[in-house]
Amino acid sequence: MVLASSGCAATAPEPMVVRPVMLELGGPLAGREAEVSGLTWHEGDLFLLPQFPDRYGEPGVLTFFRLPGVDLAAAVADEHSGALVPEPVTCEAPWLVPLIHGYDGLESTCVFDDLCFMTVEAERDTAMAGFLVAARFTGEDGAVSMTMERLTSIPLAVQLPNMSQETIIQDGRRIVTINEANGANVNAAPVAHVFGLDLAGQGTIPFPSVEYRVTDATDLDTQGRFWVLNYFWPPDGWFLRPAADPEVARFGAPPWLEPGACVERLLELQLLEDRIVRTNRPPLWLEPRRDGDCRNWEAVARFGEEGFILVTDKYPATLMAYVPLPGP
Repeated sequence: MVLASSGCAATAPEPMVVRPVMLELGGPLAGREAEVSGLTWHEGDLFLLPQFPDRYGEPGVLTFFRLPGVDLAAAVADEHSGALVPEPVTCEAPWLVPLIHGYDGLESTCVFDDLCFMTVEAERDTAMAGFLVAARFTGEDGAVSMTMERLTSIPLAVQLPNMSQETIIQDGRRIVTINEANGANVNAAPVAHVFGLDLAGQGTIPFPSVEYRVTDATDLDTQGRFWVLNYFWPPDGWFLRPAADPEVARFGAPPWLEPGACVERLLELQLLEDRIVRTNRPPLWLEPRRDGDCRNWEAVARFGEEGFILVTDKYPATLMAYVPLPGP
């Protein structure tokens, strides 16, 4: 439900505010321990990435999940009875968890053709580390499985607790990973890391200063534009040290926003050849819960041209929502 849309004045658009439409999720991913950390589309199905896919199968087997797009569309249209229950997708990766010292789960995913790319977070003693891994979809007799293929490390410019390379995008030629913390007081010159489809490093490109956390991204449109989840949980303020919010300075704030409050919104960015920039589109703010609990949105995917599908991790529970996108 759209509560407000962008204003008519080109120089001073108003904040966009939308109420998430909650969708019932069933099966193993409905529990708080699922900690869904990424979403992407593959052959008409929504691919859901739990942070710890090793919890759901035999040793050495990772279990991801997929949700048929037709079922999701029916749920958005309020024509689906019962909960949405994603189907398991297995991945043979006996070396992944033992190989990465301090392995702390998978954080994001994107797909190009039959290749699936994911970022991995690790905490080595008191230091965070990030990795990029590639896998390949294969199918026999209608079954879908994945086999891990390659792994490379991602340098981290910022060391903050439980934060590494949280977001990933691809443009058909490059894989780009984005750090979770890009605020002015903790990351004076944020960059995104660029890799080839073979995971060979191609250096970095500038990334805009974005306060709070960047937790996931949609795929790109034909102009290279994509949306990122931008979230702030007030207790994180002691180490994120938020500066003045450039989004509020530029576009204004929704009526409920107070200093130190939760921030739940999406921002539109654009991948250019040599940098990532913030577009002129206003933020899409999510109306808060009535009980005041922050929703830690960790995963987002486009839903056609009309909106987004979002999933939280375990705070305050595993929640799935459809978020309609107001017109320009």
